[in-house]
Amino acid sequence: MYKVLTGATLIDGTGTIPVENAVLLINGDIIEAVGAKNEIPVPDGTEVIDVQGKYLLPGLIDTHIHMDLHGMADTFQENLVEDKLRTLRVAREMENTLRAGFTTIRNVGSVNYIDFAIKAGIEQGLVKGPRILTSGRAISMTCSGTEYFAGFYRLADGPQECRKAAREQLKQGADLLKVMATGAIMNPGGVPGAPQLDVDEIKAVVDEGVKLGKHTAAHAHGAQGIINSVLAGVRTIEHGTMADNEAIAMMADKGVFLVPTLMVHECWINHGKNQDVPKFMLEKSRSIEQQGREVLHKAIAAGVRIAMGTDAGTNFNYHGKNSNEIIAYVKHGFMTPMEALQSATQTAAAAIDMDQQIGTLEQGKFADCLVLENNPLEDINGLADPQNIIMVIKGGLRVE
Repeated sequence: MYKVLTGATLIDGTGTIPVENAVLLINGDIIEAVGAKNEIPVPDGTEVIDVQGKYLLPGLIDTHIHMDLHGMADTFQENLVEDKLRTLRVAREMENTLRAGFTTIRNVGSVNYIDFAIKAGIEQGLVKGPRILTSGRAISMTCSGTEYFAGFYRLADGPQECRKAAREQLKQGADLLKVMATGAIMNPGGVPGAPQLDVDEIKAVVDEGVKLGKHTAAHAHGAQGIINSVLAGVRTIEHGTMADNEAIAMMADKGVFLVPTLMVHECWINHGKNQDVPKFMLEKSRSIEQQGREVLHKAIAAGVRIAMGTDAGTNFNYHGKNSNEIIAYVKHGFMTPMEALQSATQTAAAAIDMDQQIGTLEQGKFADCLVLENNPLEDINGLADPQNIIMVIKGGLRVE
């Protein structure tokens, strides 16, 4: 059945000038036509949804979350929650994420394949949530600190073991693969600047994904780890906090996306003064936060494409509050409101290799959209206000 949204100002995700009094015609779960009202014929019997005076955007995309983390002050405490209860919490929080306007997310690592269960539940209509890309367990070399997140890592050493680890995630149904190219902030033994998996180890993972048309994301703070990942053929660099000029230039040259996850540091530092955030996390975060902002400025200037990702689930970084990352890009002067919206729509879709299906409001793509009361180009903060979100549509269906 056809339905049409009519009368809103259209911000289509491409960065072009908004179209006033627009029409979005939906046929089933696909966009049939979109444009100015007088240009789009509407078939008889179409369900009309009047959104006159509102603002119509593509469904937002978060390219980096951990759905089975829930924002606890000390993420080690997540290990003490039984898996079935964690799964129930994930289901609730994915509904929160969808209602916040995020119709697609990429989950880059979960404990014991909880992400696969939630994805299946959403696809079967058992629970509500966004479209989900899953990675299963993160592939890491044997190193200190991985025990901090029980069941999160698949330890692998050498190309053949990494290849096997990748195949295991793909067998479970992974939509992408995740590798640890450097140490981490969030476990006590991690050294963020230290490279971990070597180029040939990462490439073994990348090659297994390519066989099935699936990409690889690399957790990488330090410059050498970023360089190793780019040489190995990954699609996205997660965090990129300590990239040097060579690493940035390589990313730009190879078309590798950067997912900066600014909210991680903001949440830690904002809550670290009076909450039980582990000292080692705060110390590591403070040591690289400013460098990470400088890297982001340089990366944008060099032409590296920035895909919005929040690291939602980490300490005080709650699911459903994902828009705070978009707001941070504007607040800290990295992007205009339009550019920030693109990072969470068109660019994010390209980063996760779904730009032919989502990310912009164009004919033939999934009918994922968001209707706002107020103009986000004038006040980007409205994205985080539930009262400002009038309607969310995913795959042509209004979220009730």
